[in-house]
Amino acid sequence: MGLDQVIGLLGLGLGASGGLLGLWWGRKQAAKNRGLDERYEIISSKALGMGWKITLVALYTFFILLNFGVKLSVAPVLGILVLVHMAGWAFSLVYYHLKI
Repeated sequence: MGLDQVIGLLGLGLGASGGLLGLWWGRKQAAKNRGLDERYEIISSKALGMGWKITLVALYTFFILLNFGVKLSVAPVLGILVLVHMAGWAFSLVYYHLKI
């Protein structure tokens, strides 16, 4: 196993643990400030649903590109899909917080 692979695995582990720590800390602070109520649950479920719809559009876009003969590699496509999903979820959260 090369140094690049070790650094990549270390980065994945640190990124996942940092994300879980941020999720835990954010929910702890929200619970302390009474932020985990029915409004939060409604907004979260709507935003997650919208995030998946945006991801579905991205998937169809990749399939259309594939049918037109564009060569796609697995790792970049999966990375783009994860970023599209997370960004769609985040923008949907902001949208529904401002709307409701």
